[in-house]
This record gives sequence, C-alpha cells and structure tokens, in this order.
Amino acid sequence: MRIQRGDMVRVKAYGGKVIARRVVEVRERSVAVTTKEEYDAAAKEQREPICIGFPLSDILEEKPDA
Repeated sequence: MRIQRGDMVRVKAYGGKVIARRVVEVRERSVAVTTKEEYDAAAKEQREPICIGFPLSDILEEKPDA
C-alpha cells in the first residue's frame, strides 16, 4: 500500500470501528490522519491540520475522494 499526504484512507479505530480520514503525514511505522473538514479548513487558514496518529497496521485501505 502506498499512501501519501492528502489521500483518503479507511482506518480501524477504537472498538473496531472503521472511519474515513485524510492523510496528513506518513511516518516509518505510523500515519497521521485528520478529518476531511479539518484538512480543508487548515489549508484555507494556511496552518497544519490537527491530527492523530495510527499504526500502519490500522490502515485498512485507500479510498477514492468523494
């Protein structure tokens, strides 16, 4: 799986819930993600988005932008 900043992905969150998030940063063993709304607001305000990290193993799949 090759993911990069701006990609939408499905992530396995707490309790096994699957959520859609936008990638902010890809690290060696983790990925920082945020909501599409926060990503867009941060871009508009010229700031870094508020994000949370997940292990790469919790990234289930890439999904196309809607």
